[in-house]
Amino acid sequence: MLIGRKLGMTRVFTESGENIPVTVIKASPCFIIDRRTEERDGYTAYVMGFGEKKEKRVKKPVLGLCKKAGVPPVEVIREFRVKDTSVFDIGEKVPVSVLQKGDKINVVGWSKGRGFQGVVKRWGFKGGPGSHGSTFHRAPGSAGAGTFPGRVLKGKKLPGRMGNDRVTAKNLEVVTLDEENGLIAVKGAVPGFRNGILLIKIGHDVDISARKELAKETAEKRKAEASKEKAEEATPELKEKVDETAEEKEKSTTDKKEKKIKDKTEKTKKQEEKEEQAEEKTEEATAEGKTKAALDGKEEVKKTKTETQKAEKKEEKTVAKEEKTEANVSKSEAEVEKAEDESKKVDDNKENLKKEDQNEKKGNS
Repeated sequence: MLIGRKLGMTRVFTESGENIPVTVIKASPCFIIDRRTEERDGYTAYVMGFGEKKEKRVKKPVLGLCKKAGVPPVEVIREFRVKDTSVFDIGEKVPVSVLQKGDKINVVGWSKGRGFQGVVKRWGFKGGPGSHGSTFHRAPGSAGAGTFPGRVLKGKKLPGRMGNDRVTAKNLEVVTLDEENGLIAVKGAVPGFRNGILLIKIGHDVDISARKELAKETAEKRKAEASKEKAEEATPELKEKVDETAEEKEKSTTDKKEKKIKDKTEKTKKQEEKEEQAEEKTEEATAEGKTKAALDGKEEVKKTKTETQKAEKKEEKTVAKEEKTEANVSKSEAEVEKAEDESKKVDDNKENLKKEDQNEKKGNS
């Protein structure tokens, strides 16, 4: 009573060198989600969930069952009919160690779908001759008698959909188990495609409660052995760590003493340097007091020079402006004189014309 996923096929060699073809099935994690009882449901069974899925990808009814059982969201849910449902509690994980090497199990899966096939591929019919001239190659042949019963009997092998059916492979032997990774290696082939879901049914002869106790004992023994190994591995490491810590402490104490001595010497040096700097500052201050007066006088001279230069530049600019205005005035006077001369010329011309007209009139008279 386990749910698993078909991973694929490989082979295993026995101690005698025999080569056994094997199908590897991952049958973990399997959780008990609910129980069916005769009082409530009329039969006894376990409701089991397999795999883990994201919460957002699980339907709400399934999510509700998982939360009620205190189990992570499950990928697949199936029922297994059992006589006694008191072995496992709701929310408990079913270990792979329920099975043992050499057990006979039945594996249920869905076969690969082949689509619509003829009788040769579907049922293994021989077919007719393949040579030329034959009109009967891969046909099903006669379907039944014409007189009696006058119909095709039920169960007749005919063309149709092949595969995609629930198939049970019986009495498969468990070759090896990997409890840590939850893997089962089963002798021979198993129905279904790679990564398909399988149901593993254990025989009624197997005492599951005894197997469960054995699994607990083996798990405890493994934990104890692992802890011993870790302790054994850790003891030399601890000794090395203790030695290293002692050496580090000695080094740290010596380093601290050396640092203290260095700090004291540096402090004395800094004090001496500060005193020398103070003396130098006093000498510089006296020298600066003398030089400041000279520098102030020079700066005043520079300021006066700059002010005189600025005043001279302003005067030059005003002179240039006045010269420009005088030039413009002279240009305007010359233009006025030219206009007056032109007007005088025009008047003279008019007078001359009048005199000529008068003289012509006198001559005519």
